[in-house]
Amino acid sequence: MKSISLSLFITLSIILTVEVNGQINISGLTDFELRLAGDDSSPYVNQTPGDGFSVYTPNIRLFLSANISEQWFVNSVLQADHYEGKELSSPFFSVMNINWTPNFDSDFIATLGRFVTPYGSYSSRFLSNVNPFVHLPLSHATGLPVSNRYGHLIEGFTGPSTIEEQYGEYGGGLSMIYSRMYSQGIKVSHSLGKSKWINFDIAATLAPTSSHFDYAESDKPAWIGRVIFKPAIWAEVGASYSKGGFILEDEASDSLLIYDLSSYPQSLMGADLTLNYRYYTLVLEWNQAFFKAPFYDPETSNSDTPRTGKATIDHISGELIYDFPFLVGGYFAVRYEKMMEGEIEIYRRDGNNDKIDQSFTPWVYDRQRIELAAGYKLDRNILLKASYLLSEDDGPNLDDDVFAIQLSVLF
Repeated sequence: MKSISLSLFITLSIILTVEVNGQINISGLTDFELRLAGDDSSPYVNQTPGDGFSVYTPNIRLFLSANISEQWFVNSVLQADHYEGKELSSPFFSVMNINWTPNFDSDFIATLGRFVTPYGSYSSRFLSNVNPFVHLPLSHATGLPVSNRYGHLIEGFTGPSTIEEQYGEYGGGLSMIYSRMYSQGIKVSHSLGKSKWINFDIAATLAPTSSHFDYAESDKPAWIGRVIFKPAIWAEVGASYSKGGFILEDEASDSLLIYDLSSYPQSLMGADLTLNYRYYTLVLEWNQAFFKAPFYDPETSNSDTPRTGKATIDHISGELIYDFPFLVGGYFAVRYEKMMEGEIEIYRRDGNNDKIDQSFTPWVYDRQRIELAAGYKLDRNILLKASYLLSEDDGPNLDDDVFAIQLSVLF
């Protein structure tokens, strides 16, 4: 069935690349990759379908946009990807929205539908043709021991003996930022000044940055926002924030059914700085996530007095990109990043709503990565990249280094 869907999707992509009466703008983006990965590689660990040698197509996207009038227009992205494993997913719309603007010259846009999540520096560069690296950062691409079905997972997850104990047994972990980078809801965007010295996006959505729901589970919307300040032509400062309920009502833990799900939020805040000087670009970013959720343990999950967990984690990264002055279209890039050990507070509530059985313990172990990448534009729409990802951790000592060659084709 998936192969049939993929064939239909590719056929549709080829047919629709022809402009239709000048009214619909259509383009596409396809990635082709060759990878050699360590034994513990997986989509949750390093965005790789598995260990060993792989030749595959991680993403296929078809972009469609059209003007309805001078004030109204629509955008959509039809895509298939390897988000969940070794097989390409069935095509789905990661973006589908209708937009309103006062006029063509206005910088104000109101958006309704599904759109790119307006959080962090990668909200504008997560696609392969604008990402100087092959991988997304750890903030987008590593699973944490918290689930939107179960909440925080079993005790002892700070040092699992196998990768399945952390990611497989209880349905996998959420990342700080949902790696497919889309949300559903309402968004407003605006820029100020002739030089657009400040830009902002504010969205009310069905879920915070870590999750995506097909429909709202909480009785309150999630809020996601990003502000970009440009004090000079060579500098850009960004700030992002998100908060909202992420727990699903699920029979996996009966105790979840008796509580207001919106009282279990994910909060995320971050800041980023981009500096440009001649052939050099430096990008620094920090994010801190907070998850309040039920603490899931198979022995106590059905208890009338379930435990609650409050956990925090920080992510930092630094990127340096050097565009070769002697080779137009060529560059070298290096990124260092670290997911730092977080802490979780675990407790119960007594009849007076006071905390009892309170404890504090490390929640996750340190993870750090260095990615070295080089790229060259073979053509205006064809980018060839080579990447080596070196990883270390203070937990199960995963074998998850990856060598990758990626061909990104925009058509």
